[in-house]
Formats: sequence, structure tokens, C-alpha cells
Amino acid sequence: MSKLNLARIGFLLKSRRIELNLSIRELSVKSGVAAGTISQIETGKTSPNLVSVYSLCECLNFPISALFIQDDSDRVKLVRKNERTSFVRNTSNQETILESLITKGDSRMWGGIIDMPAGTDSGDYYYHGGEEFVFVMEGSITFYLEQVGSYVLEVGDTLYYPNEIGHRWENHTKEPAKFLIVSTSEFRQEIGELANKTLD
Repeated sequence: MSKLNLARIGFLLKSRRIELNLSIRELSVKSGVAAGTISQIETGKTSPNLVSVYSLCECLNFPISALFIQDDSDRVKLVRKNERTSFVRNTSNQETILESLITKGDSRMWGGIIDMPAGTDSGDYYYHGGEEFVFVMEGSITFYLEQVGSYVLEVGDTLYYPNEIGHRWENHTKEPAKFLIVSTSEFRQEIGELANKTLD
């Protein structure tokens, strides 16, 4: 068990035990790990063996992988406002609908901010895997979920939906609208390809 931070392991396991309202003695009985050993693990005074850690995690319903320290420096991705990659999502009523990516690199989700001029729409229904979440930042937009219904979203409103449901959106108003969209979909790969195209 390399690359372990003993203090971090102890903190995480102790926090989970307290969350479950278990005493060290109760956890010892359930896990088969000696109470003294649990106490030393929680205070970071001993390097636990794999069997003990596995038993404790099983009893605490805690993922053992979460105890391993990883090099998080390349997993954290900061995107400054002036560093966003923008591309034309589509054109509607001779107006450009612009999307600016707010995430970068290979990740399990992508996020974008979509600017919709007045009287524009996203085109036909989209169908893809994963889940999607939207948050209206400015103006008002209407989301259509195929065979489910339509939703008029105002500033501060949010909407979640599985992406296999056909979805599209429109700005019926005379004012521009802006919303945040975050998705776990493989569709992000297509978005990335669009983003790589140079805008005129």
C-alpha cells in the first residue's frame, strides 16, 4: 500500500465511523479489527495492512480507493474567463448561437455557457448518452423534452434530464439569454471537435 497519507486515512475512516454513529468498540466487533488498532489508524500512528483497511471499509461502506493519495495536480483544471474556447453551436434566424467551454481536457463531464440571441433555437432534438444539467444565467429559455413536456426557464432556474430523452431549446423572447450546461455525455467528444475549429 504505497503512497498512503496516514493522517488522511485516519481522518476519513474516523469521520465515516462518527457519521455512522459507531464507537471504536462497535466497529471492532463488526470488522474483526482490534479496537487498539482502529484507534492507532484513526490517529495516523500506524500503517494499516490491506486486510484491516478492507475490513474497516466494508463495515463503514466506504470505498477503499478513496484512501489512496493520487497526484491530483493534473486532475484539477482551471479555466480563466479569458481562456474559454468558443465555437458556433449552430445558426438560427441568421443569428449565431455561441458556446464557450468552461472545462478542458479529458474528464467525465463537460461544461459550456451558451449565448442565445433573441428569437433563436438549437435546431432539431439532440439524442445522446449520459445526463445533463442546465442553469439559466440571463434571460429566459424554453426547453423541450420529447414526449415529456416543455419548460420555461427563468434566471436561476435549473433543469436536469437523462440525455436519451430528445431535447432542444428556444429563446422566444426579444432579449438575449445565457445558460450554463453541464453534461456527462460522450457527446462532449463531438463538442470538442467543434471547439477545435477556428472561428472567423
